[in-house]
Amino acid sequence: MDHTVLQTFLTVAECGSFSKAAERLFISSTAVMKQINGLEEEIGVKLFARTNRGLTLTEAGQSFGKDAAVILEHISQAIAQARQLASSREPVRIGNSLLNPCKPLLDLWNALSERPDCTIRIVPFVDTVETLDRVYHTLGRDFDVLIGACDIADYSEFLQILNIGTYKLCIGAPQRHPLAGRKRLTLGDLAGERLIMLREGVSGILDSVRRMLRTEYPSITIEDSPKYYDLDVFNRCEQEGALLLTLDAWKDVHPALCTIPVELDFVIPCGILYPLRPAPQVKRFLDAVRNALH
Repeated sequence: MDHTVLQTFLTVAECGSFSKAAERLFISSTAVMKQINGLEEEIGVKLFARTNRGLTLTEAGQSFGKDAAVILEHISQAIAQARQLASSREPVRIGNSLLNPCKPLLDLWNALSERPDCTIRIVPFVDTVETLDRVYHTLGRDFDVLIGACDIADYSEFLQILNIGTYKLCIGAPQRHPLAGRKRLTLGDLAGERLIMLREGVSGILDSVRRMLRTEYPSITIEDSPKYYDLDVFNRCEQEGALLLTLDAWKDVHPALCTIPVELDFVIPCGILYPLRPAPQVKRFLDAVRNALH
């Protein structure tokens, strides 16, 4: 029996719904139902009573749930002990994508005068809204650390951040746009323009920028992007001739967009994102970076 199925079972029991459990586990409702149906078939009893009001544990399900929680705790302890024993040989896995390139972190690491005995493995991934949501909530599973913009709402519930610097806000403009040839922009230059920016509620700093623009520059039409930027957002700006509130670190993301500095008294923190419970080799890696920064 796969221990991930036990985790799915406990999550469904807590949520009382396949769909809510799927959201928490970052898998589809169909996958959750398939796991639960397979589990019930494997052990030969019904664990959930299914009604129009949701799911409730049967008496057998309640008994199974108590034992499943104990089993998962033992598995978790066994994995932690095994990882600790093997940590001297385990690499630090660094996520790498178009919008979260690992090169700045590798440059920082290579510049350290004193480094622990760690090996590095680069793990590529593709930036999509769904991927980034899963990446942030499951750091430590596919890779251990990630460098990028770290003004993330409620991040302390699922990851930690080591701040290492800041990004400057810029304006992305299609090359055919009248502002594309400018060396620097003021907010007044954006009057009458469409400006795409991160939707409200994701970044506290960008929410402050939005409020300021609405109050002081009402002629700028603000349009929302999805929860996170991905390449589709950059394509949308180029195709529609709209402007994009972007970062200086993303100047090479889309070759058809010009990245222009703008007079804004806001910066976005840049940092290393890592799990709430980093593995020993990851902790040594982060401690070395932290000591160098201090």
